[in-house]
Amino acid sequence: MNGNTGSPVSRRDFLRAGAALGGGLMVGYGIPASAWAGQAAHYQQGLAADEFAPTAYVRIARDGTVTVRCGKAEMGQGVLTGFAQIVADELDADWQRVRVEQAPVHLDYANPNAQMMNTGGSTSIRANWMRLRLSGATARAMLVEAAARAWQVDVSLVQARAGELTAPGGHRAGYGEMAEAAAALQPPPEPKLKTRDRYTLIGRPVPRVDTAAKVDGTARFGLDVTLPGLKTAVIAFPPNLGGRLVRFDAQAALAVPGVRQVLPVTAGVAVVADHTWAALEGRRRLEVEWADGPLADLTAQALQASYAEALDRPGLLDHEHGVPPEGSGVRIIAREFEQPFLAHACMEPLNCTVQLDAGHAQVWVGTQNPSTVQRTVAQIAGLPPGRVEVHTTFLGGGFGRRGTLDFVAPAAEIAKAAGVPVKLVYTREDDMKAAHYRPYNRIRVRAVLDRDQKLVSFTARTAVPAISKWTGFGFLRKANGVDNYATECLQPAYAIPHVRVEWVEHDTGVPIWFWRTPGGSQNCLPVETVIDEAAQLAGQDPYAFRRAMLADRPRHRRVLELAAEQAGWGQALPPGTALGIAMVEIFGSIVAEVARVRLAEGRPVVERVTCAVDCGTAINPQQVVAQMESSILYGLSALLYGEVVIDRGVPQSSNFHDYPVLRMTEAPRIDVHIVPGDGPPGGIGEPALPPLLPAVTNALFQLTGERVTRLPLSASRVRSPGA
Repeated sequence: MNGNTGSPVSRRDFLRAGAALGGGLMVGYGIPASAWAGQAAHYQQGLAADEFAPTAYVRIARDGTVTVRCGKAEMGQGVLTGFAQIVADELDADWQRVRVEQAPVHLDYANPNAQMMNTGGSTSIRANWMRLRLSGATARAMLVEAAARAWQVDVSLVQARAGELTAPGGHRAGYGEMAEAAAALQPPPEPKLKTRDRYTLIGRPVPRVDTAAKVDGTARFGLDVTLPGLKTAVIAFPPNLGGRLVRFDAQAALAVPGVRQVLPVTAGVAVVADHTWAALEGRRRLEVEWADGPLADLTAQALQASYAEALDRPGLLDHEHGVPPEGSGVRIIAREFEQPFLAHACMEPLNCTVQLDAGHAQVWVGTQNPSTVQRTVAQIAGLPPGRVEVHTTFLGGGFGRRGTLDFVAPAAEIAKAAGVPVKLVYTREDDMKAAHYRPYNRIRVRAVLDRDQKLVSFTARTAVPAISKWTGFGFLRKANGVDNYATECLQPAYAIPHVRVEWVEHDTGVPIWFWRTPGGSQNCLPVETVIDEAAQLAGQDPYAFRRAMLADRPRHRRVLELAAEQAGWGQALPPGTALGIAMVEIFGSIVAEVARVRLAEGRPVVERVTCAVDCGTAINPQQVVAQMESSILYGLSALLYGEVVIDRGVPQSSNFHDYPVLRMTEAPRIDVHIVPGDGPPGGIGEPALPPLLPAVTNALFQLTGERVTRLPLSASRVRSPGA
């Protein structure tokens, strides 16, 4: 998930170019199979050698159409458009003739360090930036050389622009006319990339390529899939986490018109029917006996107590620099923060369609991880992975949830047992209780101010499970053994002489998964709350206090200054309102936010959020703004309402009536300001979420005089002074 984002593609990376089907030019940078030996060897088992030949990122047809293949899932973040912009700019293509298609499962489309096709960690653009640029530049260079040979002129005289090649003497040809000749040439070892001043698409607010299809209804999401003979399936799940099936009676369910089969599966009992209503009604009538799971005795109180105790156990040292100050210092801050399990609450219910034929399988699914989908279905169907074709549809929300397999593996099981193509559908309640949550955590923070009112020591200790364990992604463990997301953002972005961060792995057995900014969404709140409290104890303005600790970090300082300036920091505010500020560096981007908050009948109302972001090269500024807005709203929803309570092993949330999300009437005004940059792109899908939480709670402190240490705010005591 954390790919190498800025390094040029190595000379060892190799290029394949050749004639595309029907003629034309096909170009793509890939990674040889030998590079995956060892940790990723299992991906290759059962596949024929020719199935590992690198496929293309860019294809140019004889009619001049340019097709860009995207190996990332489109879940609203605009990755299809971003990929196309990068390739088309380096290619100097005619944007009106550029098309984008979803790539098949292949290691050529894997994140460089993840060794699988995966969409997450805000890596889509930053991990593929150079690869995509080189693909476009290589194709352009080969077209130019082909034209030079055809016209018998020097290569330097051939110009490529907007899908057309020209040269002195009246020579002119479209890309399609030279594509087949270019395919016969040797690719250049080091194609020349454009300089920033020559960009025509990168950095511009290009309209999204998927908008029209989503407006006219032709865009295909998982729920839109239809096939001849397709049946709908739902699953009766155990009532508590980890429960198991004892027995079931299918008679009443089979009596429902349209119900065809009732089948035991690993996850529970599946009801297969002609349509959704019949499947749900059959499940309602199903008689099932369950045995309690290992979490049947887990209560909310026991969970809370176990995490409090865990912080006193020895942990792993993740990071330390500097020397702890001698003595106790002038002022010491010591706080503990508690944050709950969170669901993802994707708008499109989870679903997966599987069709098994003799020696072949097809899967239609909105997934963030098609590589594991392919391997999982192959294992269940008893097929080599190369015989499983994964069609990645549009995703109606992802946030990490659609990287799981709980809705994929059962679909394959059911299709295999039923002998018909099956679409497995989750209801909202199924998803809420499926236990793939952002982990519960507890964090202890200690900060020391010296006699000059400077912050000289910051220590943080977190008790939280390892996402690397639950996902099986071992590469998310650092060399020191610490889970990457457990301590993400716990090291402040400011210059503090002594910083120490520790992790206590504590796991109660409740399944967890990636959630939008998995660690940052939990760890930024304690850090920025305590930084704010240090400013208060030092008698300094929270913004000025932070700014003074960024003297040697100009990028961070500029982002902080821009957010404060645009929010009107220091200016008079309407009565009963306050500003809070926070900053984070995450996924290669730096974000600072200022929240303006007031209280209405004891409830916090966020009126405005001012966001400044330095994300290096902004591929599509319009989409950067959209993603900042999206992250802020998603984070605000979690801040105000998000909480899944586990009682006796049963998740208490079931739908939006007991797991509220932000309503349109609650959405604040959001202003986003992008710091111009020419460095490699940083991630934009998630970075605006973490600082939103402390920006709001720091503003609340100004109104109430109390620090927020437990979320959500609906479970905290938020009140005006004297109330």
